[in-house]
Amino acid sequence: MLKKYRVEIVIFYVLAAAALVCAYFYDLSLDIALNDPENPFAVWMRNTGEMPSRLICPLAGMFLMLLCKKRWQRIFGALISLGGSVYLGYYFGDYFFVEENRLVFSLVCGFGFGVIVLFVSQFISVPKKLKQILVILSVIGICVLAAELLITGGMKLLWGRVRYRDLLAAGSNDAFTSFLKINGYNGNRSFPSGHTASAATIYLAMFLPQLSKKCRQHRWLCFCVPFVYTSLVAYTRLVMGAHYLSDVAAGGVIGFTCVLISIAAYDKICKKNGILVQS
Repeated sequence: MLKKYRVEIVIFYVLAAAALVCAYFYDLSLDIALNDPENPFAVWMRNTGEMPSRLICPLAGMFLMLLCKKRWQRIFGALISLGGSVYLGYYFGDYFFVEENRLVFSLVCGFGFGVIVLFVSQFISVPKKLKQILVILSVIGICVLAAELLITGGMKLLWGRVRYRDLLAAGSNDAFTSFLKINGYNGNRSFPSGHTASAATIYLAMFLPQLSKKCRQHRWLCFCVPFVYTSLVAYTRLVMGAHYLSDVAAGGVIGFTCVLISIAAYDKICKKNGILVQS
């Protein structure tokens, strides 16, 4: 399946490389020019930009519970779905609930969402030919999320880069460092952008042609829509003063690369098990 996206893959990495080259010279000046933390659209994308990654576990767990044959697999799927829903609720609560009783509201709403997802799943009819594929894709989605979070979190701790908004708060740009410099753990977490890496998990939409003939006919949209969405999230992180161009470029590369690795793994799994990979 990777071969079907080879042009898009090349375009992505060329643009990412160009962004990093540009960032080497203009990282700080771009943030200075774009900084507008009260921008309504940027605030909205801050609040919702990571949604693709937060929906992976609720939906993947739902399909595992619905389609797996073994009891322990169904129980595992239900737990993943409920746990992911609580995580989703906590994410929303961080931005949308008032501080008083925020944790309680977040957990209750998240758990409630999970229960609704699992209830609705009982009325979903999945064609027999797609059941095995959906189980594989559900596991892959969970693995992509785990890899993205581990890589991004680890790099943040290692790089220890100061955010632009913290430079503004300090009233000096002296603490600014290039993305090429590894500062070590110091409490700063600008590089790479977690929001952008999480948004980039939406590239899992590149799997949609495996599920739908209509998506196969419009395969390019399965790359272009995620590209536009991730780019908007990345841009608004600069506007918010939360990240630099190099931060969001690296975040996008992390998320996209995790998805590409998962596509390669999917191709191998399907080949090994005699599952048809749609052309």
